[in-house]
Amino acid sequence: MIDILIKAGGFILIIMLGFALKTKGVCTREHGSFLSTIIMNITLPCSLLSSINNLEITPILLVALACGFLGNVITNLSGYLIQKKESPMTRALSMINSSGYNIGTFTLPFVQSFFPSNLIGYVCLFDTGNALMCLGGTYSAASTVVANEEKQSFKTVAKKLFSSIPFCTYIILFFLSLFHIAIPTQILTVTANAFLAMLMIGILLEIKLDLSQIRLIKKILLNRYAVTLGLSLFVYFILPIDLTVKKMIILCLCSPISAVAPVFSNRLGSRSPVPSAINSLSIIISIFIMTILILFMV
Repeated sequence: MIDILIKAGGFILIIMLGFALKTKGVCTREHGSFLSTIIMNITLPCSLLSSINNLEITPILLVALACGFLGNVITNLSGYLIQKKESPMTRALSMINSSGYNIGTFTLPFVQSFFPSNLIGYVCLFDTGNALMCLGGTYSAASTVVANEEKQSFKTVAKKLFSSIPFCTYIILFFLSLFHIAIPTQILTVTANAFLAMLMIGILLEIKLDLSQIRLIKKILLNRYAVTLGLSLFVYFILPIDLTVKKMIILCLCSPISAVAPVFSNRLGSRSPVPSAINSLSIIISIFIMTILILFMV
């Protein structure tokens, strides 16, 4: 237990370091964005390759993929329903900021630090299903609600998905595993850089609460984590799969809201600080939830 608390505490300290560096003016959001580009396009794909080489595709892995997709659909729908009587923009913002999971730069470093590499595949397949919605599907639904002129066609969503290097890495690894092709171990010398991921989160952490928006923020976050609790209980008590797989899926469900949620909110025409505040608060909440879960899982 002490080792787990030390590791989790280390992650929190790195995030606090990043936030402190930004507060003191040593780093800016631009530095965080640069780190994000490096992580998403270089260190994360390398980490995936080194962690799940020789992955064997099984029906249970596909269950993880389905959970990632359906988790988005359910949180998206619940986000719409809790704001059903509000304006179209409020409903759309609630949909986008209630759904999506930040797996690549948050949950994956956690899992890699506490669990053996043979479990990473479940997280990656969950994120593949997650990406189908949070990189385009959710925005498409939300833009329909506000009658936004910029609709997301299938071609647009597909282009966005296949321009995402982590998503392409998942697809490549899926087919390599399907045909039992292993990457030579001599090539796989890069390890996951959890430090960079946590530092980036700290630098990009932004909590500027507008008192007039607190009710909306509270409502969306309560909805998000209430649905997360319901889905987690369903996975744990009802889904007929191995307990270890259940644990990985539940950890993924407890991930923070997707980092692209504020970006898509902005594209809808919103200039509200709510999406950024929700995103940052969900990171803080998820850190503590996942740390507690890992204490009981490991």
